Amino acid sequence: MRYGLHLSIAGKQGIAGAAEEAGLLGLSAMQIFAKSPRSWKIRPLKPSEVEGFRARQENLGGLPTVIHASYLVNLAAEGELGEKSVFSLADDLVKAQVLGASYVVVHPGSGRPQRAKENALRALSLAGLEPHRRGPKLLFENTAGGGEKLGARIKELAELVVETPLGVCLDTCHAFAAGYDPLHALDELEEHLGLERLGVVHLNDSVGEKGSQIDHHANLLEGKIGPGLKEVLLEPRLREKIFILETPRSPQEDAHNLRVLRGWLRGE
Repeated sequence: MRYGLHLSIAGKQGIAGAAEEAGLLGLSAMQIFAKSPRSWKIRPLKPSEVEGFRARQENLGGLPTVIHASYLVNLAAEGELGEKSVFSLADDLVKAQVLGASYVVVHPGSGRPQRAKENALRALSLAGLEPHRRGPKLLFENTAGGGEKLGARIKELAELVVETPLGVCLDTCHAFAAGYDPLHALDELEEHLGLERLGVVHLNDSVGEKGSQIDHHANLLEGKIGPGLKEVLLEPRLREKIFILETPRSPQEDAHNLRVLRGWLRGE
């Protein structure tokens, strides 16, 4: 099993600095944004950034990397928003390929399910990726629900990807906020899709109550899911998956979350 944190790309070293931080924290995987998650602006990666990142990645044993798409992306949208979303996601997929990332994670968006699938496949095509060949895999992430957000129900998430080359990412906080116990969400995903299509697990505690539809992550053991997350981490069916913590970040919070996670892995 590989595990890591969502790391910042801010600072002089940018993306390369995130890989360096992963090494300092002793992580075996990492997740990053490839650009600002709250802007449509697309910035090319500098060759020095790519070289620095790939060198650190190699030194860390080929550190599996996940790229999270921009929060602005809504693949189910029509018109200009839909077009911007496709191009933004295609940019992340290209950057993922250049950086040797394993996965790109994106929220399906709000609107028509068929449009979300079509736009996801368009983004793959624009990025020049052949879905059945080696390269970064695109994953739809389950959501906390509310409004017209797609992917809150596990069956719906499965239906979004079942006849496509896409995979899924399971977020424990989102599942809980949508009304699931995380392991029950996993069971339903296995029933409707199969766990071979699950690439990444976001291991997050939840500030909100079960079924609250509140997408607000808490530190491990400090939210409403609590010790139940240990069962997810140690679930035998997930042994080969990548676990990413998207928990609040500070030196103290990182130390707490990694101490809890590593304690669970040691059987404490």
